[in-house]
Amino acid sequence: MKTLGDLAASVKSANAGATRLTMEIGFADAETFDRVCTAVLPTLPETVGLLYGLPADTVRVWAYQPALTLKITVPRGSFADQLAETDFDGVQQHVPLLDVRVPEVSG
Repeated sequence: MKTLGDLAASVKSANAGATRLTMEIGFADAETFDRVCTAVLPTLPETVGLLYGLPADTVRVWAYQPALTLKITVPRGSFADQLAETDFDGVQQHVPLLDVRVPEVSG
């Protein structure tokens, strides 16, 4: 079974303000984008919630077909200016998404 890391052309994360992070997963072609959307999009808020220790209802997911990109926005674990912050810019937060499994889609 392939993972998002296997199928993605690009994956990145960044600050989305002081209290949120955003992650973007880009795909090289519409076929792969559509496959991922069909296979994982319905359960992605729950999956991301489990990966990041967040309630699923705080995870926002958008599929933007013109750019062949999934965008995920989540609350930060700590505010960007707090002492406990270990990734001020949020650029390392996408890594858990790489291992999300993408089942084969029939049809």
